[in-house]
Amino acid sequence: MKNLVAIIALLVSFQAFSQGQFQNETAGSLAFTSGQVMQLAAAFPNDKYGWTPQDGVRTVSQVCAHIISANYFFASKLGGQIPADVKMESLEKDLTSKDAVTKELKRSFEAIGTAIKNTKDASLKEKVEFPFPGEYTKMTACLIALGHANEHLGQLIAYARTNGVVPPWSAAGE
Repeated sequence: MKNLVAIIALLVSFQAFSQGQFQNETAGSLAFTSGQVMQLAAAFPNDKYGWTPQDGVRTVSQVCAHIISANYFFASKLGGQIPADVKMESLEKDLTSKDAVTKELKRSFEAIGTAIKNTKDASLKEKVEFPFPGEYTKMTACLIALGHANEHLGQLIAYARTNGVVPPWSAAGE
């Protein structure tokens, strides 16, 4: 009987250990990516925030605003709140200066990171609606948020290199 109780206690402790593992690992990966996005945003000179590789393509500030709006969008799908002072429909027009962009980037990454961490295991399978075709769950929202941030980090790296800005985390190797 003692062995049975010990085995049950061990199984319960493993179950408790795994609670939130997906959320913690996803939020951790997102924190790493957000750190690089933030470093790169800080490395761009203010006068390059209006730079675009060609007409019809987002500027540096617009790419950052797009990341911000996506972070808030995904956070809202996970039960997070978009700050009352954020006007989602006009972020790309409103955020043009380095200071405004970096402040809101930080806040949006905190919002999505918190929303991911606060998502309960039992709700990861819950369906959420996106404005594009397909069936999605809260788990999908977490994964897309991470992939989206990485996608636009790559875009910003290309923008930076084109403008002679070296990503800070790689500067030592150059």
